[in-house]
Amino acid sequence: MARSIPKDFIDRLVDDSDIVSVINHYVSLSKKGNNYTCCCPFHEEKTPSFVVSPQKAIFHCFGCGAGGNVLTFIKDHEGLSFVEAVEKLAELNNVTVPRENTFGNKDFSKIYEINALVANFYFEALKDPKNKSTVEYLKERGISGQTAKNFTIGFADFNQIELLKILQNKFSDKEILESGNFLKNEKGFYPFLRNRVVFPILNSSGKTIGFGGRVTDNSMPKYLNSKDSKFFNKTRELYGFNNAKKDHKSEDFIVTEGYMDVAMLSEYGINNAVASLGTAFSQNHMNAMFKLRRKIIFCFDSDEAGLKAAWRALQISLKNVVDDKTVRFLFLPEGYDPDSFVKEHGKEEFYNKLDRAMVLESFAFQFLKRGKKLDSPEDIRQIIFEFKKLLPLVTSEMLKETLMTKFSSELNINKEILLKEDKPKTKTYVKKITKRQKDVFENEFLLLLFLLENHKNTLSSYTDDFFNFIEGTKREEIATFKDVITQINKEDLARKESPLFAKAMMTGLNLSEDEVVDEFIRASDVIRLEFDELFAEYLINLANKKELTQERKENLQKLLNLRDNNPIQEEELIQNLNTYS
Repeated sequence: MARSIPKDFIDRLVDDSDIVSVINHYVSLSKKGNNYTCCCPFHEEKTPSFVVSPQKAIFHCFGCGAGGNVLTFIKDHEGLSFVEAVEKLAELNNVTVPRENTFGNKDFSKIYEINALVANFYFEALKDPKNKSTVEYLKERGISGQTAKNFTIGFADFNQIELLKILQNKFSDKEILESGNFLKNEKGFYPFLRNRVVFPILNSSGKTIGFGGRVTDNSMPKYLNSKDSKFFNKTRELYGFNNAKKDHKSEDFIVTEGYMDVAMLSEYGINNAVASLGTAFSQNHMNAMFKLRRKIIFCFDSDEAGLKAAWRALQISLKNVVDDKTVRFLFLPEGYDPDSFVKEHGKEEFYNKLDRAMVLESFAFQFLKRGKKLDSPEDIRQIIFEFKKLLPLVTSEMLKETLMTKFSSELNINKEILLKEDKPKTKTYVKKITKRQKDVFENEFLLLLFLLENHKNTLSSYTDDFFNFIEGTKREEIATFKDVITQINKEDLARKESPLFAKAMMTGLNLSEDEVVDEFIRASDVIRLEFDELFAEYLINLANKKELTQERKENLQKLLNLRDNNPIQEEELIQNLNTYS
C-alpha cells in the first residue's frame, strides 16, 4: 500500500502559502497596483508580462501563457514531479509532509453537510417564541436581524431532541459523533453546545467546520468552541475570515479578540475584522491574512491580558514583516473593546483610532519601557537587554534598522550598542581566537564539499568512516556543513540551493587523483580531530593494524596525551608510537 500525502494537507499547504513570497524566492517581483510583476522566468522577454495575483493566489504570463498556483510554479520552475513540488513547498513553509497508508483521501463533505444543517437549525431557533429572551439579548448587544443572518448567529437550546432526530434520519451515528455536535455516554446522545448563543465558524472556502458558543448570563465557561479535529483546528482558523476577505474595499485586516467584536463591527459597516478562536494568535493566522493583504491591525483591549496577547502577536510579526507588509497595534481606551467602542462612538471615530494605531516599532518600545524610568541607567540597561532578545526574530534588514533607530533615539544611545553582545571584556580575546579557528575549519569544510561533489568515484574507498561521523554528530557548530555533506552523499538536489555549496564550488582546484585522496584525508582528519569524540578509537584501530601515516600518528599521540588516566593498553600504545614506522 503506497504512503500518500493526504489531500487535505496539500489543500491547506497551498491555502496557507503566500504565493508572492514563494515566487519572490525565485525571481524579483515588483508591485503594480494589487498585483506583482516581473519578466517571465519561463521565456525570454524585455517587457514584464508575468503577473502574480495574491488575491487569487495564481500567476499568469501574458507572453507565453504559463500559469497556475504556487505548486504549478515550483513544479515548472524547478522541473519537479507533483509530489516533489509539494515537498519543496512544505520545505519553504517550514512544515513536515505527513504520509498515510491509504488508497484514498478523507472526505469531510458529510461533516460539512451536518454542520450546515446544525447552523441553520440554531439560526431558525431564534424565531421560536420561547427563545425571545435570546433575541432580546442580541438586540441589547446591538446585533440586528440582518447581521445575525449574515453570520448565521443562532441559539442552542438545552434540549435538542428534534435536531438529533433530523440528523439521524440523514446521517449515521458515526458521522454525527465525528462532527462533534453531539456526544454520547451510557444514557445516549447529548448536545455539545447547550443554552448558548452560537456562532458558526467557516473555513476560507466557506464550509462550516465548527461552532463557538457564548453564554448569555454569568455562567462559565463564557466561551466554548468545537473541539479540534482533522477538519477543524483553532490555530489555523479565524472567525469571520471568509467574510472579511470578500471586503474588497479594505486594504487591511483588523484582528480582534472575540466573535461579538467581529459581528458588531460588521453591524456598523466595518467588514474586514476577524478574531482568533480562543487561542493565541498563530503563524498560520498571519500567513492566511498576509497572503491576501499587506497590512494587519491588531485591536486588543488595553488590559494586561490584551497587552500580552499583542506582544505575542508582535513576536510572530517580527518574522513576517518584510517588503511592504506592515503590522500596527490599536489599544482602545480602558474599559472598551471594539464591540462597545463602535456602539458608543460610531464608525468614523473607530476609523480615526485605526488611523492613529501604533506602528510595530513604537509598540515594541512602549511595551518594553512599561514601569521603567528613562532617566535611570539601570532601567535603560534592562530595556536594552529585553530588546536584544527580539533581534534574532527579525528577518527583514529594513525592519531591524527601523527598530534600532527607534530604540537608540528614545534611549539616546548609539545603535551599535544594540548589536553588541554584552560580555565581560576579558572574553573578547577568547572570542577572536574562536573566530579564527572557525575560519580555519570553514576552509577545510569548503574543501571537503568541493572534493566530495567533484571526485566522488576517486574517494569512494575513503569516505565511509567520515560519512558515519557526519551522520552521527550532534555538534551544533557544524550543523550547516553536516546538512550539505549529507545532501551530497545522498545526491539530494537541495544541496545546490545552499550558499555554502555555491561557495565551495567556486574553489576551482585542479588536482591529481593522489592529491585528491591526500587532501581529503588531511582535511577530514582536521575536522574529526576537533569535533569527533571517537576519532581516537578510529586511529587506535589503524595503529593496531600498522596502517597509520606519520601525520595520523602525530594526531593520535596528541589525543592520547590529552587524556586523563589512560588504561595500561593505551600507555603501551603511546610507547609503541614513539618507535612506530
